[in-house]
Amino acid sequence: MKKIFKILLWSIVAAVVAVTFFLLWRQSRPTADRYELLHPESRTILQSSIATGQIQPRRYVNVKPRITGILSQTNVKVGQNVKSGDVIARVSVIPDMTSYNEALSAVESSSLQLEEAQREYDRAKSLYEGEVIPKEEFEKASHNLSLAKESLSRAQSSLDIILYGSSKRSGAVNTTIVTATMTGKIIDLPLKNGASVVSTSPYSEGTTIATIADVNDMIFDGKIDETEVDRLAVGIPANITVGSNVDRHLTGTLEEISSMGVKENGTVMFNVKASVLTDDGKSELRAGYSANAEFITDRSENVISVEETAISFEDGQPYVYRLVSPVDREDQKFERVAVKTGLSDGIYIEIREGVTPDMILRGNKLN
Repeated sequence: MKKIFKILLWSIVAAVVAVTFFLLWRQSRPTADRYELLHPESRTILQSSIATGQIQPRRYVNVKPRITGILSQTNVKVGQNVKSGDVIARVSVIPDMTSYNEALSAVESSSLQLEEAQREYDRAKSLYEGEVIPKEEFEKASHNLSLAKESLSRAQSSLDIILYGSSKRSGAVNTTIVTATMTGKIIDLPLKNGASVVSTSPYSEGTTIATIADVNDMIFDGKIDETEVDRLAVGIPANITVGSNVDRHLTGTLEEISSMGVKENGTVMFNVKASVLTDDGKSELRAGYSANAEFITDRSENVISVEETAISFEDGQPYVYRLVSPVDREDQKFERVAVKTGLSDGIYIEIREGVTPDMILRGNKLN
């Protein structure tokens, strides 16, 4: 009985050792590599450069007051269409005390000069009628009286403008009325009634009361990296996508490339502008939309192409590996083939020589 137990024990040990050696031998055997199989196809390869920016109106103006004061009335709303000359706001004048005092002093001074000129005229007229003085002296007194009247009228007009924003001398001109300077749509009203406004002067740009734009003529205004700008040329087509709706597409043409770059966050960027020619959206194209513009810099129509993963380089020469074994064979066999490549869009690359549509090529390794 002991002998049988001993034999059984050694048989189990031998079996375990045999299985262990078999597993180690199997694991030590090299595993055949398997690769993704790719098929060349006819495609249109596009090479493009991407610029980021915004949709902006080509023509817009910032309407500013002609006098310093308080915005007392706004006659328009954002989104309203206006014509050139339409009244869009009114400004109440707040007199500057220094200017007011100077103008008031000028009126008083002109009044005194007019009184003096009037007395001289009356005396000269009496003497001239009595044939005491010659006609030339009378005419001189009459001229001085006219000058004094004009001086008083001018001083009074200046005082009225300071107080009321207009005068009788200015006629229909009223600096307190703010009018539209172009035909278009109100796209911004940055101020509320009661806000202080400053007129434009050599020392100040003035306060913007409203922004008017021609929203029927929009452009893409963006920036592109210096590594891409040399590939661009005025007149190339652009595909524009707005950030508010990635399914909305616009087409246009590159119109302007800046001649000077600006360094931003360590990168030199160049301004570019493109027209917006077509729009497949149904809603209004609003100013300020963020957008990306893809400029088509090169194109190859209906060419044989493969995924870039199929291309290998050795000593600067591109190659592909063509499958020479049956497709269903576990142990795949490939043959190296030299090729001549063309345009690439980053995913697919054009093959000009060395590949035919019936070939099956090696791609990425699967195991």
